[in-house]
Amino acid sequence: MVHFFPTITLRLGCPGICYEMNLVWVALFVLAAGKSDCARILVMQPHNARSHSIVVEPLFEELASRGHHLTLVTSFPHKPPLPNLYEIDVSYRLRPMISNFSFEAINKLMPNAFQSPLFMSDLELYLCNNSYSEPQVQKLLDSDEKFDLVITEIFSSDCFAPLAHRFNAPLVSVVTSCSLPWVADRVGLPDNPSYIPNYLAGLPTNMDLYQRVYNTVLLVWAKLVHRYYALPQSQNMANEVYGSSTPPINELIKNTSLVLVNSHISLSLSRPFPPNVVEIGGIHIRNTSNSLPKDLQDILDKSTQGAIVVSFGSLVRMSTLPEQIINKFMKAFSSVPQTVIFKYEDDLQGVPSNVVIRQWLPQKEILAHKNVRAVFGHGGLSSTIETVYFGKPLIGLPFFADQYLNVKGMVSLGAAVQLHMDDLSEENIGAAIKEVINNPKYTENIRRLSRQFRDRPMSAMETAVYWIEYVIRHQGALHLRPASVSLPLYQYLLLDVIAVLFLPVFLLLYFIYFLFFRAVEVSPNDHKNYKLKKNN
Repeated sequence: MVHFFPTITLRLGCPGICYEMNLVWVALFVLAAGKSDCARILVMQPHNARSHSIVVEPLFEELASRGHHLTLVTSFPHKPPLPNLYEIDVSYRLRPMISNFSFEAINKLMPNAFQSPLFMSDLELYLCNNSYSEPQVQKLLDSDEKFDLVITEIFSSDCFAPLAHRFNAPLVSVVTSCSLPWVADRVGLPDNPSYIPNYLAGLPTNMDLYQRVYNTVLLVWAKLVHRYYALPQSQNMANEVYGSSTPPINELIKNTSLVLVNSHISLSLSRPFPPNVVEIGGIHIRNTSNSLPKDLQDILDKSTQGAIVVSFGSLVRMSTLPEQIINKFMKAFSSVPQTVIFKYEDDLQGVPSNVVIRQWLPQKEILAHKNVRAVFGHGGLSSTIETVYFGKPLIGLPFFADQYLNVKGMVSLGAAVQLHMDDLSEENIGAAIKEVINNPKYTENIRRLSRQFRDRPMSAMETAVYWIEYVIRHQGALHLRPASVSLPLYQYLLLDVIAVLFLPVFLLLYFIYFLFFRAVEVSPNDHKNYKLKKNN
């Protein structure tokens, strides 16, 4: 006699653990299994810029909620602690960066993109030195802990890459911006400067000759700074921390299994990605149904003419801007009928009646409100992603780094207007706001971009978790790595092939030249001897 029992799928939340069984065996399996064999993951993400942790924090929370056990070195620990997430707080060792960059400091970086790679390298070397000096980190490095995966952030110096070698685990890295110039070589990511503007250049995709020259020179410069300035200092630090036998970091980073990049094709540019580089732009946007603070909710509900959100990110302290610039902002804001919600850190005198000042804003929740008409900001990538996701056009005033690239990209897509700090006036601020608010093309274009951004087979979070667990399941997934990663530069650029193909041609042309020109050439002495013979 045949008995039929319906089957169900039991998913335990860990990589590769998904069983299909009939109901009779489910109870027995649960009793026998005890607990899920989930991965142990070490995450080194001590960056003290809140804009960096905002991007990746939801990913770590999601991995922990799925049963993976994470050890996280961070400057922003959870309060209260979360299950499966053991955090080592290094914030007390680092200078605070939230609203702590003065306008003068940022202004030094604005005019010179060639300075940015050096600044970024020095910043991360400072982070690495202080993080490695943390006693709990030293205790971890000296322990017998075993990890199935190491996750780091690629920023500039790669001084945390040796962690994967120390614990003999695959390496996954996250880029909280668009792809940086020094990411490409380790994963075989094409970065042809003829049509791919690099992170630092702030150029459109359709570049003229001068722009392509500038893009190429800046790309090569950034890679040289990374290779010959940042990596040697990182290597010295690694030798002190891990021992003099530590392999060259330049070789260790080529073992990167996967890079997750905070970008998306809809808001940047179409470029080829190898299978070990995955875009996860929007991963930090989670449920925005959380209610706004009552005062902001009431303000937005009553803004029948609409509202404009003015925020320049978590780094720049807007109160350090010169008074004359702040006055220009205030006069321009007073000329529009919309409510202006302005993130500003200090008290401000003479604020127009339609301007609301707040030291900190729950930006995603505000942008989700139907009455918000536009965003006025610096063009940071996470903020730009939020404007696209919620379909709000942008008035962009970039300060440094990739902000120029992000704003120019939005302008080229017809979803933004760009202002420049060196040409800022009450008139052009007001004109930019009115252009974005009154011209329907900006709202139409940003809503089109929003539909493209949201239209994907899996959410950004599902994509990131899938590929991380894929790397764990396949012990590093080396098959994802393009062969170009291991090629020397002369082979990658086909210089040897060019030499092989053109050497025979060169030899043939030289032989023809010698045969038809040198063979019939008469030397001066031969010509003189010929005359003497003729006279005799």
